[in-house]
Amino acid sequence: MSETVELRLYSPLQVDIIDRDAPGRAIPFQAVSNDCRSEYARIIMNAFRAIQSQEDARNAFAAMKQNWAEVCEKIVSLTRSVELILGRPYNVFICRSRGKLDAKEVKSLKQHCQNQWDRGWGEGYAHCPREGPGLGLYIHFWQDTAAPLLTREEFDRARIMGWGRISVKKITPDTFWTLIAQAKDSWGGTHEAAAYWLAERLLEMGPEQTLNFHGILHGYMKLAYQYGLWNAAILILEDGCYGDKFEDFRAWLIYQGKETYLAALKDPDSLADIPDHENCRFMALPYVGDMAYERLRGRMPHVDMDPDAHRRLTAELKKGIVYGAETGYPHEWSEIAAYLPRLTARHTTPEELRARGRRGRLWNHGDPDIQKARAAAPKKKKARSGKQKGGESR
Repeated sequence: MSETVELRLYSPLQVDIIDRDAPGRAIPFQAVSNDCRSEYARIIMNAFRAIQSQEDARNAFAAMKQNWAEVCEKIVSLTRSVELILGRPYNVFICRSRGKLDAKEVKSLKQHCQNQWDRGWGEGYAHCPREGPGLGLYIHFWQDTAAPLLTREEFDRARIMGWGRISVKKITPDTFWTLIAQAKDSWGGTHEAAAYWLAERLLEMGPEQTLNFHGILHGYMKLAYQYGLWNAAILILEDGCYGDKFEDFRAWLIYQGKETYLAALKDPDSLADIPDHENCRFMALPYVGDMAYERLRGRMPHVDMDPDAHRRLTAELKKGIVYGAETGYPHEWSEIAAYLPRLTARHTTPEELRARGRRGRLWNHGDPDIQKARAAAPKKKKARSGKQKGGESR
């Protein structure tokens, strides 16, 4: 008979708090002031210990009915507990199995746990009494489906890489890029986990800095709205790049870091130097500030943003950008190879470009913005443009 082996998986637990002795709207645990955090953590953990005994009793009656064959036939049981780690409540999933799980089996187990989160596993409400006459806390706790679920080895490695630690205290254009770099260093191409990490950091920094982050991010997003860069995105994404995909692409570009972002606005063909073009859309990044600010303030950040102040911020950010001569020009299929030779060679063939050109124009030449952009282009581009037949896609 195989020896029973225990595997623990860790994931930070989300907790919103209402302090009944200091009434107000709910606040995330991450946003609790340092002078209250230890007290709140102790009170909350006492409540979780009481909840745990009830959950253990339920598991005792349900364990015999659980069929683990679809996850892994080695599994004997899977239970959940809450531990205080790095001063923060963590969900800890405890798996007992007949023999050690291999990498594929661990991946299957993680997927099972994350599927259970969608069904509310680990979510609830509780009253957390205070000692003495105080009214205590009300809490709402749940497992964020975007949170990483880590083995102990992965968790320790994430701590070394900066999980749970933050060196940025105030968001400025410079520290914005520092925070982006920290996220990328910690999570690489795992966009969902990186977005979660960024939201966690913003919750810790509070609403003012979250609003700064949101404004700077969307300022850089707007400044990257350039037709030449869109041409590069069309080549890289290959399956088409309409408005929403171009937004995701620009967010991905920002996630690559300041140096790559600035180089791409000067010469989009520089993106050929990035080795991995498999995951060039970061759908969650534009909404990180929204998610954090809504939890902190109960409303979206645009409600509290001064439009004039944001325009001034964007103008200030623009001073650090050098656009290439043709970055604002909407190149047609017949012009792309000359403008983006390295990206063209990497992502398509001359035959494919000619076939696309025969299907119709890349840009909608009836659009006044496209007309203006093409009219402002260098003369050599106007001479090459030529007439094409077919429908218009943009």
